[in-house]
Amino acid sequence: MPDSSKVAAQISAAQLWQFSLALYPQVKSLCLQWQDELGANVNLLLLLCYLEQQQLGLTVSDLQQLAARLNNFSTAFTQPLRALRRNSTAAALPDQQQQFLKQTLLQAELELEKLEQQLLLQHCPALTHSASGLLEHYLAQLTNNSGRYQLQLFDLRQAMAQLA
Repeated sequence: MPDSSKVAAQISAAQLWQFSLALYPQVKSLCLQWQDELGANVNLLLLLCYLEQQQLGLTVSDLQQLAARLNNFSTAFTQPLRALRRNSTAAALPDQQQQFLKQTLLQAELELEKLEQQLLLQHCPALTHSASGLLEHYLAQLTNNSGRYQLQLFDLRQAMAQLA
């Protein structure tokens, strides 16, 4: 018997990307902090924010599986390119060429970020009608002390509320 709480919500990659472009500038420092300190995937964070805003959710096990799938891609492609971009200042190039290299790597990284979001949506299991603390569950997967991030979660949700 099918679970009636599941919904066949279709989230387009364009919708998620537009939401991300609107939210990310407001929460960039928080996302990068969690990325660097906890190993959080910013695209998964943005998807969870979008789902919460739309009052949709995933089970904890579905979230874990989605995070693991994305981690495989990110580890193979996005993270090495990001590291290359961050370390590109070590290249012995004139300033103009250095800037060109950094911009080219940043553009490639953004394309991989878009691809990560598409992969998230392709592998996203059936959604439910409630967003039951997905952000808290994701943080709990990343750290033993997710309670330490409650104030930051509040700030993140405030930024999300401004988009609605």
